[in-house]
Amino acid sequence: MGHETGREPWEIERSQWLQRVRELEQRERELLQQLRTQENLNSKILDALPMDIFMEDAEGRTIYANQATYKRNRLTEEELLGRTLYDFFPYEVAERFRRENLEVWRTGRLITSEGTSLVGGDEIYLYTGKTLICPDEQTGEKLLLGFALDITDRVLAEKSLRESEERFRKLVDQAADSFFLMDGSGQFLDVNRQACLSLGYTEEELLTMQAGQISSFPAGELLRLHERVVEEGMIQLEDEFRRKDGTRLPVDIRLGLVQVGDKQMVLALCRDMTERKKAAEKIEHMAYHDALTGLPNRWFVHKRVMECTAGKKGQAKPLAVVMFDLDHFKVINDSLGHKAGDRLLQQVAERLRRELAFADTIARLGGDEFLLLVPGVDTEEEALRAGRSVTGLLKEPFELSGQKISVTASVGIALYPRDGGTMDSLVRSADIAMYRSKELGRNACRLFAPSMKDEAKERLRMEVLLREAIVEKQLVLHYQPKLDLRSGRVYGVEALVRWNSPEQGLVYPGAFIGIAEETGLIVPMGEWIVREACRQCREWLDAGLGPLTVSVNLSARQFAKADLGRKIAAILGETGLPPNLLELELTESTVMGNPEEAARMLQSLKELGVCISIDDFGTGFSSLSYLTRFPIDTLKIDKSFISRLEEEQANGAIAAGIVSLAHSLHLKVVAEGVETQRQLDFLAAKGCDAVQGFHISRGLDPCALEAFLQQR
Repeated sequence: MGHETGREPWEIERSQWLQRVRELEQRERELLQQLRTQENLNSKILDALPMDIFMEDAEGRTIYANQATYKRNRLTEEELLGRTLYDFFPYEVAERFRRENLEVWRTGRLITSEGTSLVGGDEIYLYTGKTLICPDEQTGEKLLLGFALDITDRVLAEKSLRESEERFRKLVDQAADSFFLMDGSGQFLDVNRQACLSLGYTEEELLTMQAGQISSFPAGELLRLHERVVEEGMIQLEDEFRRKDGTRLPVDIRLGLVQVGDKQMVLALCRDMTERKKAAEKIEHMAYHDALTGLPNRWFVHKRVMECTAGKKGQAKPLAVVMFDLDHFKVINDSLGHKAGDRLLQQVAERLRRELAFADTIARLGGDEFLLLVPGVDTEEEALRAGRSVTGLLKEPFELSGQKISVTASVGIALYPRDGGTMDSLVRSADIAMYRSKELGRNACRLFAPSMKDEAKERLRMEVLLREAIVEKQLVLHYQPKLDLRSGRVYGVEALVRWNSPEQGLVYPGAFIGIAEETGLIVPMGEWIVREACRQCREWLDAGLGPLTVSVNLSARQFAKADLGRKIAAILGETGLPPNLLELELTESTVMGNPEEAARMLQSLKELGVCISIDDFGTGFSSLSYLTRFPIDTLKIDKSFISRLEEEQANGAIAAGIVSLAHSLHLKVVAEGVETQRQLDFLAAKGCDAVQGFHISRGLDPCALEAFLQQR
């Protein structure tokens, strides 16, 4: 018993033990609390991780899983713990996972993998890792610790990126343009399929090359281009690449900077300009060449003349400008059609190209007008030789639709610098000389002379006045009587046009018919003549003067018009003149220009009931076989045979031969230009049917003719 405390020793000892037990219990409670806190913390940490964490025993039963595992697999703790993979995965998936788990148990190594899994029917992508752990070292029991990270979004994003890159690559490879990705030195880092096709290299070959190996730019220039791209961001230029086979490829290039990762690169987009270049060349050719013949046109001539005359004053080389057009081309065009006319122009152009090697330029200015440039021509004789070469090469007939067509040309020549210092002035001078050739009978060649300018101005003035004359009805008809040699009676008249000019008085046709033919005014003028002659003849018929026939000359242009028959029929209907009193006269050259078409047109006119006469017979080169095929009534002996009938025996023989020929073909014969009684007697003795000329009467106005007829 203790004296100080009053307790027994054993009581003290028990108290001390009890105190120790209480302390141990308190410590145990604290440790348990710390353990629960730690476990709770660990559990929360594991539950907070965005991946599945799970543990399995050696038999594959799940003994732990975090919240992410429950949530992703859509399972409760009761549904998952104590169960195996086969309880909640399809057999194939569970079998795959089990094989991986057994491999971990066998090797003890960490094994990771990527694969798919089905959750609630949805396929997801997982990144998994599994290893062995030993939670209790005393027992040595091992467990399989695993994690699974849902990488579906990443996998799908990578898949989308790959698909996008594949689409982009396909797009780039299918592009019509070439793509080159280069570094700062010009080394090719990537190229598309078109780049390989365009240049003839394989992709492997190009990726070992640099830009300088295909570009026409020198190395220094390529360096400056790179500096410009860096400074400006994008530039555009043209180049010619060298293909593998050595040929050139014209390209339009756009160079721009692109950022690939942390590297700055240059992207070259190159467009093949071959077709564009060809198109540009074609457009330029079309701009400077005639579409029908392929010859250079007026614009080319303008450029070439400027080049030929570009030297300083006194140093420029001489140049001849030879200009010509085809005589009576309008008649061919109207009678055979525009297609035939075009073919003729093409054949003329081909012959010029083939035969005139001395010409620097052979051009078509338009219509049937052609032009030659002949540099180095020093003398007029040289210039005339060049011009005559044109008329010479046209002597051989052309063939159109199986027909032989003969054409001639009227040529005018101007010399530089004598006749003009510019293309316009030279062409104008050559044109004036060409029209002078026409005035002198066509199929001729003339050099320009200053006096021709005044003639051209006068001709232009006459053209203007003639147009006014037609509009203002200044034209009048005179009528020359035709005498029947058997009866001595005036049986008809020939209508002759006159121009009653306010300025010049009565103008005879020799002063204006040529202008009318060249300008086309002969067509409306000719129609008026036919209408007026028919009207006047009907008036005489109604007045009891007659019946008289009236003869009207048809120009080649009129005869070529397809609607001639319709117009003649309309005029006869309007005026009421019996068709048999109208005689249409055509020259021998007009009907022989295109005999086949002429025969058809004459037949259609003949069906109207009118008479047909061949004027100026004997001056052309008619085929007698055609005379038998033409539905004609009369041959008129040209006055050139009659005027020297008494002096030249040959002319008399020709006239007598024409009379005999006509009668053998049952045709009537009229001699024109009879001026003496001896001529009349000769023709009467040879059996000529009728005559006209000054010996009988000049052309008379209607009133004078009426008086003349009444006197007879």
